[in-house]
Amino acid sequence: MFCEAIQDMGSPLDRCWGFIDGTVRAIARPWRMQRLWYNGWKRKHALKYQAVDTPDGISRQLWGPMLGRRHDVALLGESALLQSMQQWFNDDAGTPYYIYGDPAYQIPPWLMAPFKGVLTPEMQAFNTDMRACRVTVEWGFGKIVALWPYVDYAKKQQAALSSCGLGKQYSVAGILTNCHSCFYGNSTSKYFGVGPPSLGRYLSGEG
Repeated sequence: MFCEAIQDMGSPLDRCWGFIDGTVRAIARPWRMQRLWYNGWKRKHALKYQAVDTPDGISRQLWGPMLGRRHDVALLGESALLQSMQQWFNDDAGTPYYIYGDPAYQIPPWLMAPFKGVLTPEMQAFNTDMRACRVTVEWGFGKIVALWPYVDYAKKQQAALSSCGLGKQYSVAGILTNCHSCFYGNSTSKYFGVGPPSLGRYLSGEG
């Protein structure tokens, strides 16, 4: 169902079931070891998270946090996502189903990414078509902070002082966002025309 929905929206890939991306969440300036938390690309102290979203707008994996200086590929490795996909995301003939990410990721059989370097018109068209689909994972990150602004308020995101842990806060916000989507839908589900599961199916792991 997910593969068909993505292909119906113009994707040239016929076995892509979801999209992966990382997000950088700003935190208050740490008291110690500031360089470990500093993200040079965003130019702020931060934590990083990784999400895999499907066409129904549900985050199937929300992993983290890691220190802001770490690369998205490091998150991918630490999350053990590819190991799980190697075991479970293949058809009966052993052909993999895959997710799609940005150019930062490497390209094993279970993860596809845009073409890089000098591009032919066909490669450019592929990248353009997939970019229009992959942007939906960014909508998922946006919905989390829209519903739960506290996790986006850097001055309150104090890594050394938070009693319950910033990672737990963001993970709970992600779960509650999925629950909200089960009731009210989301931009991604409307874009692909795939309704989210019921709350009961989601919480039981069936949807």
